[in-house]
Amino acid sequence: MKKQTGVTLIEIMISLLIGLIVISATIGIYVTAIRGSTDTLRSARLNYDLDSAMQLMMNDIRRAGYWGGAVAGANSQINPFTAATTNAQILTVNTTNDCILYTYDANGSGVLTPAVFTDDVDANEYYGFRRSTIAGNRGIIEMRLTGTTTANCADGVWQALSINDNSGEQLDITRLEFSFNAIAAAGTVPALPATSKCLNTASLAAPSNTLCANATVGYLVTGQRALETRQVNIVITGVVANDAAVTKTITNSVKIRNDRVFTQP
Repeated sequence: MKKQTGVTLIEIMISLLIGLIVISATIGIYVTAIRGSTDTLRSARLNYDLDSAMQLMMNDIRRAGYWGGAVAGANSQINPFTAATTNAQILTVNTTNDCILYTYDANGSGVLTPAVFTDDVDANEYYGFRRSTIAGNRGIIEMRLTGTTTANCADGVWQALSINDNSGEQLDITRLEFSFNAIAAAGTVPALPATSKCLNTASLAAPSNTLCANATVGYLVTGQRALETRQVNIVITGVVANDAAVTKTITNSVKIRNDRVFTQP
């Protein structure tokens, strides 16, 4: 009869140790793969959300100042959507220049009565975007639904722009900035040049890159008219609220299609 031999205690311990090492390595690889996949998914969602918000803002802002009454022979100087309380303005709510307000003739009522424009601007034709904070100091982007003026970002009814895909992820908007002027480069934000102009070709061949109301060169005299072309620079920075390592900054510029006729006071 052949004698049977087993394994020693030391051999069993070595086998268990090798098994634990293999299992630990497998689990480590699995966790790394899951974490990498999660980070990639979060980054993709962040990019999509910020790009969607930027596109929405650009498409709407470029319509600022549109007036259906600007038909042939109409006086664009009396455009009710570029008046003092309806003209596009950039203001501050929480951080510098984090709110833009404007109006445009969404229902085209101005084309029906171009000579009577006092009732053209309806409450639901006051638009805008701003950064606000909610519980936990998380930043969000809000869109304006109604209003009465473009001089006050607290005026009117606002709606949060939120995307709910039932993933549990929350986006924290840490920066939202609008500017008619240049925005200097900083960190991941490239320099955005100033291209808004106050055009008065009769007296200035090369107008400065500024709005007419902000002009300091003194080339406009009282009662003189100029054409104000406006371009808005936009910066948005967002971060996944439960993972600060996933962050993104996007920038863009949009030209307002409807120029403003400015008269020097």
